[in-house]
Amino acid sequence: MEKKHLLHFVSSDRLVSPFDVNMAYDAGFDAVVPYGGVSEAEFVGLVQDAMFSRGPKGARYTAILIGGSDLSVAMRMLEAAKKTLFDPFRLSVMVDPRGAFTTAAALVAKVRKACAEKGVGELRGRRLSVLGGTGSVGRVAAALAAREGARVVLTSRRLAGARRATDEVRALFGAEVEPRQGDSEPALAALAAESQVILATAAAGVALLSQASLRKLGGPRVIADVNAVPPAGIEGLKPQDDGAEIAPGVFGLGPLAVGDLKIRTEAALLAELRNPERRVVLDPLAAFVQATRLAG
Repeated sequence: MEKKHLLHFVSSDRLVSPFDVNMAYDAGFDAVVPYGGVSEAEFVGLVQDAMFSRGPKGARYTAILIGGSDLSVAMRMLEAAKKTLFDPFRLSVMVDPRGAFTTAAALVAKVRKACAEKGVGELRGRRLSVLGGTGSVGRVAAALAAREGARVVLTSRRLAGARRATDEVRALFGAEVEPRQGDSEPALAALAAESQVILATAAAGVALLSQASLRKLGGPRVIADVNAVPPAGIEGLKPQDDGAEIAPGVFGLGPLAVGDLKIRTEAALLAELRNPERRVVLDPLAAFVQATRLAG
């Protein structure tokens, strides 16, 4: 009898994300087992129990998804899993803390494609600003863009917050990002005027740039927003916009356009995770490769 496909979903948060549970079932896992509030000290024991309990054949049908809202904890758990696993009991592992890796991968992949199509060119050498970038998606997007060769600036209302975020980007992903204070619309508009690419990743409902500021920018420029909760982070950018010209020379990507690619990216990664013929480790770079392929 064929083994069941089992996914052990581990989170340092008290609750795991229903979003990812739903997607894992839709990807074909027979059971998704949630573990909330898991400490780093407890994690290795869970990995060992999962890998040894079903034997070498069962290991091929067993996978681990690492979630939680803390990027640093999630990445340390990933490293711990990689050190713990060995053949023939090796499990597949994926890390996507609160969807930050797949969302950021989709965001940068969409922007990369739009830049090529709208006359901005490749990301390498371009100034790219991540406005309100101290959240998980902003930090990961900044890292991915920097690895593509963009000259990345990350803003926060307080310079100290931007510095903490860029320090974490360097420590986790080896990417160099410049911190900048952006505590007002005039400050953000001035930074946007220096940038060919603008990513809005502030908290839901935080307005960053007005239409008046956008009309002064000129182009070509690409601007994207991941916030689907009104008011929009970028005034005049509709959730479904997918390269629409929202101001002269300014081409916009709305949160639904980014979100569609995020969902397709996560679904593709979960399908890889479920494949018993391959043992995989799916990290933010794997998410970006998959998102870039799906973006076309």
